[in-house]
Amino acid sequence: MIYRIYKQDADTLLEMPETGMGYQIVYAAQYDRYSKKKFVVYNTNLAVELDSEFPDNRRRIMTEGYNVMLSKANEIMLETPSIRVLAKSEIIERRSLSESKIQKYKRYSGGKGAIDNPKERANGEEIFIRLSAFEDDRRVDFVNKKLKPGSFATTRNDYIVCVSTNDDPVDRYALPNDDRIKWAFIVKPKINDTLQRGIVQPAFGHDGTDKPLLWGTYRD
Repeated sequence: MIYRIYKQDADTLLEMPETGMGYQIVYAAQYDRYSKKKFVVYNTNLAVELDSEFPDNRRRIMTEGYNVMLSKANEIMLETPSIRVLAKSEIIERRSLSESKIQKYKRYSGGKGAIDNPKERANGEEIFIRLSAFEDDRRVDFVNKKLKPGSFATTRNDYIVCVSTNDDPVDRYALPNDDRIKWAFIVKPKINDTLQRGIVQPAFGHDGTDKPLLWGTYRD
């Protein structure tokens, strides 16, 4: 099933960390129900049950479009205390890749995700890129010119490689949508902002990459 997240729950999710760039995998109970389910939540607003029908529902979102699906989906309320955002390491997929694909596109061959690595301080000079299928990406605070804490981005150098080699960003960054990535937000953390670096883990049938994603507290 595909749902529109109740606004209060969407605002709660906005204050919680991401699982990957542009999405959260949420384990939560529906309001007034006891059993918990896993949902893939896009942009904190659109939730898809992570079950056997997920691939078909993901294709529906791609075919009809995020905004259309958001407008027609039934609303779902979650039991707020039950909401837990899962790390990608909790849903990691073991995949067998050809040596040629690993070498050509530097696909995942082992290593920890950013959340599992130590924190470090930004040097105030390095620039990162947040890729998004959403013009109104809710993790981007346009007023204060910063990203919400717990948001993901990639390095500018890896973004340049992705573009110059015509690589598929959905596969490279193991995103749960097949929608076209249309937006790139430039992020420059200030000196001593905290961040964590890690390797993109495989997920959703996509291969990830040996190049790093960044996770942390970023500003303009």
